[in-house]
Amino acid sequence: MGRKLLLEHINVPGINTFDVYRSKGGYASVEKALKTMSPEAIVEEVKKSGLRGRGGAGFPTGMKWSFLAKPEGVARYLVCNGDESEPGTFKDRYLMTYIPHLLIEGMIVSSFALGANTSYIYLRGEMMPQVRILERAIAEAKAKGFLGKNILGTGYDLELYVQPGGGAYICGEETALLESLEGKRGNPRIKPPFPAIAGLYGCPTVVNNVESIAAVVPIINEGGDEYAKIGIGRSTGTKLISAGGNLKKPGVYEIELGVPVEEFIYSDEYCGGIANGKRLKAVVAGGSSVPILPANLILKTINNEARLMSYESLSDGGFVSGTMLGSGGFIAYDEDACIVRNTWNFARFYHHESCGQCSPCREGTGWMEKVLHRLEYGHGKMSDMDLLVDVSKKIEGNTICPLGDAAAWPVASAIRHFRDEFEWHVTNASEATSRNYGLAHYADPLKVAETA
Repeated sequence: MGRKLLLEHINVPGINTFDVYRSKGGYASVEKALKTMSPEAIVEEVKKSGLRGRGGAGFPTGMKWSFLAKPEGVARYLVCNGDESEPGTFKDRYLMTYIPHLLIEGMIVSSFALGANTSYIYLRGEMMPQVRILERAIAEAKAKGFLGKNILGTGYDLELYVQPGGGAYICGEETALLESLEGKRGNPRIKPPFPAIAGLYGCPTVVNNVESIAAVVPIINEGGDEYAKIGIGRSTGTKLISAGGNLKKPGVYEIELGVPVEEFIYSDEYCGGIANGKRLKAVVAGGSSVPILPANLILKTINNEARLMSYESLSDGGFVSGTMLGSGGFIAYDEDACIVRNTWNFARFYHHESCGQCSPCREGTGWMEKVLHRLEYGHGKMSDMDLLVDVSKKIEGNTICPLGDAAAWPVASAIRHFRDEFEWHVTNASEATSRNYGLAHYADPLKVAETA
């Protein structure tokens, strides 16, 4: 069994209440941090832990904290990004629903480390149940002296607020989130300046993901060096994975980074294999915005080594034969899945969620959706695949925020690995409307000499 740092007590009855959470060692990191550590020492522990942002980018959290500007007399803010709008990702919602005090505890320690006296948890607008859960948890923590004025008699003050957004994917991008939090339209800002210099209300701000902030709790309790011993290489600690699609046991799993992908999919400890006795066809490993891989490339690298659930192993081979861990939205597709339809579905989402600020994204996502729609519904042309690749290249790297990249990568990777399925939709247009292409060769063992 892998070690659990965040979800160890998730099934304890009443763990969502202060008293039960406290009885299981909750808020010990707050006492340790505020009474025995300096803000600088906390930042140093997070650096030593090797913790990387769990929202998708994977940037070292301690390094991000160290960039925060500290001008005299200017407020600083910590903002928790709980927007979680990435299709296939639901682990933050799970954590906030069932063990909200873990996030509150992490927010207190992190805010103290950053010198923030006012902090915010920003949630997707559709998460109103989680807003109410967090507000109750905050009220409990405040009543027990862990929030508000002079926390635990240490002289440190912190007010923590929960703010729902309007339900826009774009507000998962940190500067669009800050715009929304200020009451404006959620459009990404041009950087620089970065939020660490001029963020919320023009003040130095750190924006971290829910899971990233929750992970600060075990790091402070056990020490950064101990946390860094878990995992593999630069992928340290544990990671929450949202497992969905055609799996026997979908759900949220906490894994030690470095678990083989094959073990994660097929072992009884995790997903239990593919549902209904079917075979694996493809996987989206890190949420809808990362490249999709056929079964043989998600289980093995191009060099025939076991693919691991880590930042480095999943990206092995670049976008030619690899993908990304991303936000951990792990979607498995069985042999009956239609890759063309799946790709069109993702393209519809990104077209709908584009804020429209950048022409390549605003226009390009619409074009990709239209072309994929006609391929799916029997009106495609053989030239459409090259057209889609060309449009994706025109979008990628040419927008203010990464939404353009997020829309382009799934399309380009689907055509790269499943081009024969796209072509079949053209050459067998009438048949493609009534049945799917099937497994074909996507699960065949890799022939390294031919594919390298």
